[in-house]
Amino acid sequence: MIHYSISSPIPTSQFLLIEINFKADVTGIIKLQMPAWRAGRYQIADYVKNVKNLSLKDSNGLSPKLTKTSKNTWEFKAEGHTKYTLSYDYYASKMDAGGCWVDEQQVYINFVNCCMELPGLGTEEISVGLNLEGYPERVCTLDKKEEYGFKARDFNELADSTFLAANQLTHWTYSEAGTNFNIWIHGAVHFDPEEFKSEFKKFTSSLIQDFGEFPEEEYHFIFQLLPYKHYHGVEHRKGTVITFGPAENLADEKNMEDLLGVSCHELYHAWNVCRIRPEELLPYNFAKETYTKAGWILEGITTYMGDLYLLKSGVYDLDTYLRHFSKVLQRESFIQGFQSQSILDSSFDLWIDGYEAGIPYRKTSIYTHGALIAFSIDLMLLQSGSSLTRVMKEAWEKFGKKHKGYTQTSFWELILNQSKDQEKFNEFYSDYIEGKGNIISFLKKVIRTIGLEIEEKRSSDELRVELGIILEKEKITKIHPDSPTIQDLMLGDQIKSESTKKEIILQVSRINGSSFKLYFPKKEANYFPELTFKKREDTALIDIWSK
Repeated sequence: MIHYSISSPIPTSQFLLIEINFKADVTGIIKLQMPAWRAGRYQIADYVKNVKNLSLKDSNGLSPKLTKTSKNTWEFKAEGHTKYTLSYDYYASKMDAGGCWVDEQQVYINFVNCCMELPGLGTEEISVGLNLEGYPERVCTLDKKEEYGFKARDFNELADSTFLAANQLTHWTYSEAGTNFNIWIHGAVHFDPEEFKSEFKKFTSSLIQDFGEFPEEEYHFIFQLLPYKHYHGVEHRKGTVITFGPAENLADEKNMEDLLGVSCHELYHAWNVCRIRPEELLPYNFAKETYTKAGWILEGITTYMGDLYLLKSGVYDLDTYLRHFSKVLQRESFIQGFQSQSILDSSFDLWIDGYEAGIPYRKTSIYTHGALIAFSIDLMLLQSGSSLTRVMKEAWEKFGKKHKGYTQTSFWELILNQSKDQEKFNEFYSDYIEGKGNIISFLKKVIRTIGLEIEEKRSSDELRVELGIILEKEKITKIHPDSPTIQDLMLGDQIKSESTKKEIILQVSRINGSSFKLYFPKKEANYFPELTFKKREDTALIDIWSK
């Protein structure tokens, strides 16, 4: 057994003291490896940058030589039948749903950030002890182990788990289909607890009903309700961490809708991603990049379904759903990267810059573009008498439940098996998943089958609609690829404008010191339009889709 002992002798320093006790059964080289990334964010994080004072001692008090072999790995020669203690300090100063944070009020840990792996010891069971006397209230998504605190079957289970100890936690529970669901809150509560639990029960019940079962006997929603602006969620097999702030804003109904949205999204991940997973991510290899083209399935389908289940369960009415999903549509219309890179290639390139803006119009988003792909597939399946909901249940039965990874081909076959026109679906895959087709243009046509439409309005921002430029504090942050200004303006240009009936006059100041005027005739253009989903008419299909 490998035993991790975690403490924080000086919480205000924000350092965790990690000690790992293990035994070498035979003489040989043992490798020590710090995770380079975490599940749910396919981007190198290099957690090793938060480590200092790494040391190793054996049971005789000797210090074997540690040799660093890469930026996040070490090795040493172990003697058989000898016990070792590896210790180091980890700086826990990142407050988001996937990080670690220590202060006088709480110790919050995503184990994958701070726990070193010993891959040479195989799949030994792991125990975790937490010496944190000043924090009496605790929650952990690992199973309890009486002697040591908590236990994990192997490092992958440890890495997929979270711990929170605090001076004070709010704790509520509810049950659905034999699973105990826990709501843990660190921070101020500015909303009605019973109404909150009621909404959670609704979407939880709806999800379980469609999948047929919940994968675990216990699940934990862990909320960090912060005094400053924040919004983030990360999925785990047995729970999720969600950050939101300012906490007091949750007294407003629309802000609460956002929190319910990310909560349902993360619960959907309990099936999709945590268990229904591409074969290249099963199991996770935290040592280096693991490339996948399944981003549209991992995050696109989850983004779509997360909102849809709030509608299906009655948490959102149709108007509320359309308002929220319109935000996805609008964000996608601003990205405009589909002409340069397919969603398969953008998924593969997540490791490069998938979570940053990147250079103009190079890539598309697995979240927004993927969600609109999922919506389109769902509507086409609806016309075949099926649904994406039915496909995902099949994916659970065939892949997730059996701990078997899927490929692009095997997942797409699930969709083809539910369709009446396989050629039509294969053309869609070729054009909009493998290819660089405009998914919004496609969706404008197919969405009318359920009595919805995409409404396109001109923004009140004249520079946005006429010239296709977006300003923040008078600086250009985005230029539409078809903008008439593309030959004259640069990102970062400082703009002052005036308008006549026939033209727009721009006074431009550039960082290189140049300054000049430009004149553009008005043409009643509509670059970067305001896009929203609207109900057009009643149809039987809209009731089937929303139920």
